[in-house]
Amino acid sequence: MAATGDVTGRKVLVIDDEPGIIEIVETNLEGDGFVVISASNGKEGLKKIKQEAPELVVLDVMMPEMDGWEVLRQIEQDPSIAGLPVIMLTAKAADEDYIYGLAEGAVEYITKPFLPQELVNRIKITLMVLNPRMRDERRKNLIAKRQRLMEQ
Repeated sequence: MAATGDVTGRKVLVIDDEPGIIEIVETNLEGDGFVVISASNGKEGLKKIKQEAPELVVLDVMMPEMDGWEVLRQIEQDPSIAGLPVIMLTAKAADEDYIYGLAEGAVEYITKPFLPQELVNRIKITLMVLNPRMRDERRKNLIAKRQRLMEQ
């Protein structure tokens, strides 16, 4: 089931050193109405967080300049951006990496290779959970759908 709620214009930053991954994520998110910004390393990503004020970050771990773990730590330690939702998207698939990522503040941990639509849905759900207006809209849509089904 796809997540509902209007995401048109919602800004997502993708930080990954693999251009192909950025392109896949960008294509799928833009197809759903998101605005996508990208950075190819952690240092550039932190600058873009402050310049662009994204609502969510998709973050790789293994990158030059600054790895994703350090980016995640710096986000959580900076009061101006702490709490920014981060979804890890990485090839690091060991249980300890998954546990570490969530313990450091990531809201989701997805391993590569990944299903692009799964990532899109997890982003939508994350933003919905964090946005009461979107939760209310989804609730109204579910109630309306139930009423239509009951009338049939």
